[in-house]
Amino acid sequence: MEVLDAYCATRSPRRAADLLHLHHNSVARRLEPIAKTLGIELTEPTGLMRARHALTPWRLLND
Repeated sequence: MEVLDAYCATRSPRRAADLLHLHHNSVARRLEPIAKTLGIELTEPTGLMRARHALTPWRLLND
């Protein structure tokens, strides 16, 4: 969830990797199954919006 959250915040695997102290390829590999499971394309605006909405309950529970 942290990887998806960082990606949604930055819209970039490289910037998300910097935030998480990971390699950008690690972030990309972790995002692929998430997008596939959710049936969304994270590089498209609608997919990114759906991912952000899906993260809302997780964020509320972790605050």
